[in-house]
Amino acid sequence: MIDGGTRKRRGGKSRQRTKRRTTTLLRDALPNTPLPRHRQPTIDHEKMDAYLAAAAKLVDALEHDGAELRKSRLKLDEIVYLLKTGTDPASIQHDIESAIEQTRRTLRTSQSVGDLKKLKTIASEALGLGAEPQST
Repeated sequence: MIDGGTRKRRGGKSRQRTKRRTTTLLRDALPNTPLPRHRQPTIDHEKMDAYLAAAAKLVDALEHDGAELRKSRLKLDEIVYLLKTGTDPASIQHDIESAIEQTRRTLRTSQSVGDLKKLKTIASEALGLGAEPQST
């Protein structure tokens, strides 16, 4: 490619990694010899099993939280329907407050977000990536 009047060379990063030109690698390689590849991370199988168990736990927690939120939504939808049909809001004030409180309680007790953070940590340890700094 030409950019600003200068010609850019392709494959610069691969040459920097190997300190040799790609054509030199191909020319000097013996037949049926694989080219150099990147090192794959070492996987800790015990930690990987822990990761899979935590992932299953997260899925269960998400399903439970979703079911609870659907129940809350149904109650709120029923209240909206009653208000649209002309029901006096004062007569269903207790229902409104209890539905809102149930929704808030469901959101407060949700374990999914905490489980997701734990899952990320377990996965990085299982793949040998170590703990990453947490951003706030």
